[in-house]
Amino acid sequence: MRLSLFLFLFLFRCIPALYATHIVGGEITYECLGDQQFRVRLTVYRDCYNGQPWFDNPAYIGVYNAQWNLVDSLKILVSPDDTLPVTLTNPCLIAPPNVCVHRTTYEGVVTLQTVSGGYTIVYQRCCRNFLIRNIVEPLATGASFTAEISERALIECNSSAVFNNWPPVAICVHEPIDFDHSASDADGDSLVYRLCTPLTGASDTWPIPQPPNPGPYEEVTWLEPPYNLSNMLGGEPLTIDIHSGFLTGIPNMLGNYVVGICVDEYRAGQILSTTRRDFQYNVADCGQPVAAFFTPEVVCDTLRVAFQNQSFSSTSFKWYFDWEGDQGSISSAFAPVFIYPDTGVYTIALIANPGGVCSDTTFKQIHLTQSFVDADIDIQFPDCDETGALVQATDLSVDATHGIASWQWRLSGPGGTLEQFVEQNPDFTVTLPGIYQLMLTVTSTNGCTNSVTLPFKSPVPPVNLLADSLAICAGDTISLFPNADIDFTYSWSPGATLSNATAPNPLAFPVNTTIYKVTISGNGPCLAEKDVKVAVLNPGSLTVTADPTTILIGESSQLEATFPGATGFVWEPAGTLSSANIPNPVATPTDSTTYIVRALLSSGCEVRGEITLRVLFPECGEPFIFFPTAFSPNGDTENDVLKLEGSFVKEVYWAVFNRWGQKMFEAFTPDDAWDGTYEGSPQPGETYGYYLRVRCANEQELVKKGNVTLLR
Repeated sequence: MRLSLFLFLFLFRCIPALYATHIVGGEITYECLGDQQFRVRLTVYRDCYNGQPWFDNPAYIGVYNAQWNLVDSLKILVSPDDTLPVTLTNPCLIAPPNVCVHRTTYEGVVTLQTVSGGYTIVYQRCCRNFLIRNIVEPLATGASFTAEISERALIECNSSAVFNNWPPVAICVHEPIDFDHSASDADGDSLVYRLCTPLTGASDTWPIPQPPNPGPYEEVTWLEPPYNLSNMLGGEPLTIDIHSGFLTGIPNMLGNYVVGICVDEYRAGQILSTTRRDFQYNVADCGQPVAAFFTPEVVCDTLRVAFQNQSFSSTSFKWYFDWEGDQGSISSAFAPVFIYPDTGVYTIALIANPGGVCSDTTFKQIHLTQSFVDADIDIQFPDCDETGALVQATDLSVDATHGIASWQWRLSGPGGTLEQFVEQNPDFTVTLPGIYQLMLTVTSTNGCTNSVTLPFKSPVPPVNLLADSLAICAGDTISLFPNADIDFTYSWSPGATLSNATAPNPLAFPVNTTIYKVTISGNGPCLAEKDVKVAVLNPGSLTVTADPTTILIGESSQLEATFPGATGFVWEPAGTLSSANIPNPVATPTDSTTYIVRALLSSGCEVRGEITLRVLFPECGEPFIFFPTAFSPNGDTENDVLKLEGSFVKEVYWAVFNRWGQKMFEAFTPDDAWDGTYEGSPQPGETYGYYLRVRCANEQELVKKGNVTLLR
């Protein structure tokens, strides 16, 4: 037994070593041999360097019918493998290091009777190469290589399409793929190609299912953004010609990527089978120099130009600052700065890896000129309504030499306002009070630009900052508008109980509850009115309740305080409350307690109230401790078990004995219950004796003996 347990634990700990993190692709095809015999061919590809272990030996291939019932399982030994060459079509490219792929093939023959719905042939393995970057959790994602055989394919002894070539082991970043992904079909059927999402299979806890698991099989989860079925590599998306299988695309990110290709086989317009190919692209930096740089197309009011070198795969450069005029103006710096002799149009040339067999050259024109544009703005507030204030922006910019070609306005302000306009003189509406920023960038016909920013205060009155209601205690004073904007004009009424009826933030001292009306105007055409209610509260309006007011130890009571106009409540003591800062906490005291609550008002005053909650300690006996005298374990959910009932029990022990003194059951916790069985056998309906010992919450102890009747 110990040896078996040791072997199990050893194998379980070794499971991660069996993950197929080496597998980088595969496919299954089949060939009809006649007499319902089909040769199944599984081709698997592995990464020589990354991942483990070697090819499966043997490999298990499953055959499932349309209902996903296992029909057959092939156990095939590994064949000799070969290493695929790393082929690059461009002589300037350099094969990346540590890229190597082995290939092996498994073949077996299976008998397939004609059945409705056909078959799916599958091989599964987990997990994928951890270097893959376009799917979620590749190291926990398996693969299912499948081929689908339709019922018609069985009847007509069809053979599947077979891909002609395996994709290149390595492809180069920023280089076109342009790969012939076509397949051949021995029966001359029509083939239709498409990109398809690879399938998952197996799991990291059971990486080699023997036989493979039944379907249907889930697809891998793309790591979005940016990867999905329409963009497996990033860059210029992969596309495949549905008729020729020619695959194109340009990757722009280094790394390993999972790709899926499907070929559907049709005969007389009906699909016969689908062959899936699941493979991995290794996108590498192949070393081809690319020349690229950035500088503005138009440079205004300066002859000094800085160049940003954006080239890659090159360490040497040659710059020509005036390619068509003065080829003596050169530099070999990485990011040079050049001072031109005069304004004008110049052609710049950059050669990456100059003088080498593989070099790259790029050209760009720049225009050095003087700027004559002067940006300026004016704004007006012609109207205001319930939607906000209308703003008319006027462009006052001037370029007397070249004229202005375009305008770009940008408005930002309170509440995350962000708007853009391209008209010369736009109109727009501001809806919130506060400071806005209006920026205008104008571009002359010679390409020069100039910008100006005008901050302005919104003419919309700040009524949104004014409280709807306030509350004070009798005899108190309160500020009506602490956040008032003093640039506006205010008129308050009634003014008899105000310190100043025209102040932005007057003090109010009403004797009774009063509604004050304010009219805000000025700073433009806008006018706004609002009512502010100041409630004068009587301390006697505070009510404090507890439901119930008397509880047993361990129980709770719902407290509640109400006071019109209160802005908050604070309860003490807080230790036995669910929350001390809400109007209705739940209290669970361990002794009789008086709770004090303070109702807080916006004026700063507060009103106090209290409530006393009485806590009782029950006797350690009936009716607080109850042990039944009978129960009926007949399955009707009524009294089916024998159980102690008591809410205040700290410790418990009880036992049941039959007429011969044999112990049938014993309990050690309040939740233990006897179902009327002994060692799994139902006991007869008769009278049993019991012994009970209980310690209650008040430390009293109850010891009791008696009889209980089991009813059948």
